[in-house]
Amino acid sequence: MKKTDILVNLLASDIENKKVLEVACGTADFSVSAAKLAKSVFCIDLDDSRLSDQAKNNNICFQIMDAAKMFYSDKEFDTIVIYNAFFHIQTQWKMIESECKRVIKSPGAIYIVGTWSLDTNLMIDVFGDRAVWKDGFLIVKVTNKSD
Repeated sequence: MKKTDILVNLLASDIENKKVLEVACGTADFSVSAAKLAKSVFCIDLDDSRLSDQAKNNNICFQIMDAAKMFYSDKEFDTIVIYNAFFHIQTQWKMIESECKRVIKSPGAIYIVGTWSLDTNLMIDVFGDRAVWKDGFLIVKVTNKSD
């Protein structure tokens, strides 16, 4: 079983039959795994140079987009996942967090997930006790319960 399949199972209640967005998707491995349960999956990155062939052929909507300036409508997604990308986006985190909260439904969940030490060390520094290890994943859940 792929690592991203395990993560999807961990987050299943927030993915199954939901509209999911993967931010800073890179290869979009998480999106490929999520597509098995989700109602629909969208993924964004600054370029498509690392996008896997599976993501291109798996009913996933990929768009080149800056996560700090998304052109999605307000409250468009049920769940947002940032998987193994926090190191790459951390300098823009406040703007990206604000945009994620804008495009997520209320209540909704934003998951920042890391497995690499580049991400996990930084996540612990930024989120402290909110970062929790589960089955080999460091997970931070940010909710958006405001309307």
